[in-house]
Amino acid sequence: MGFSSQDELISSITTDGQIDSIVYQKTTPAAGLAGHWQHALSGVGSIPAATFSGAEATFVPTDNTWSEGAIPIGDQTDPITKHILSMGVSLVAAAGAPWFILPIDLVGYAKLTTTNVSTTGAKTITMTPIAATAAKVDRYPNGEGLRIFVASYATMGANAPTMQVTYTNSAGTTGRTTTAGIVSTASATSGVLLNSGNAANKVGPFLNLAAGDTGVKDIESLTWGGTAHASGSVFIGLCKPLCMPIPVPATGLYNMVDFVNTLPSLPRLRNGANVQFLIFATGATTSGATFYTNFDYGWN
Repeated sequence: MGFSSQDELISSITTDGQIDSIVYQKTTPAAGLAGHWQHALSGVGSIPAATFSGAEATFVPTDNTWSEGAIPIGDQTDPITKHILSMGVSLVAAAGAPWFILPIDLVGYAKLTTTNVSTTGAKTITMTPIAATAAKVDRYPNGEGLRIFVASYATMGANAPTMQVTYTNSAGTTGRTTTAGIVSTASATSGVLLNSGNAANKVGPFLNLAAGDTGVKDIESLTWGGTAHASGSVFIGLCKPLCMPIPVPATGLYNMVDFVNTLPSLPRLRNGANVQFLIFATGATTSGATFYTNFDYGWN
């Protein structure tokens, strides 16, 4: 339902108590690479470090009950909806500034290890397509608005193969592909979005969908080309970006965004939202950087 006016928002908060606050802290799992995006999922902190359990090459849905590191955000009963009211971020590291922090809702992932990383060719992903039911995995009906990235969760071996994901779009068209020729990052540390970077044939934070596509219903496969990584472990992440990236100009600075009075305003947190964060470093970030965020959300 949302908020139709400032008066309704104020009444909902002050009279009905329909507001909650989240505080989140993580230490990045490894040094960040200049010009790359990094995830904080496998870092230690106020929620567990993800280990990316589940069967190989099989999509694992995640939501606000994910045992490997979900922020505990409650659900509301339809037609009530919840929305981010404000969010502040900070990062402390000896180098790497400025940074940009992107909140996402991680809908799920499929991991690839051993020969699914160290050999080239198409790696088929087993996934039940996202539908339009009340299930939490279907919180973005038919995958509308969802995006794909490929990230490491262990140190990658030498070589930089190309990557291309084949998917079903939100309209149900199979066999769609992300941009061809996107190059992975050789010897990347854990936590790096391998499709990102400042070099040629890099995109970030997300792989480009085919022209006209506005979402992802099913991940069909990932194809490595060229010379495969010598080793490593990766996951294909499926997520919904929640807002524009928030800048952190220098180490230790805290920057807060007022989502009530900023356009576009009041990003929605759907039932089941698994809020996570992607971090872009303009320079190389030292290992063990501390990332902090807090946000308020309200419902009506």
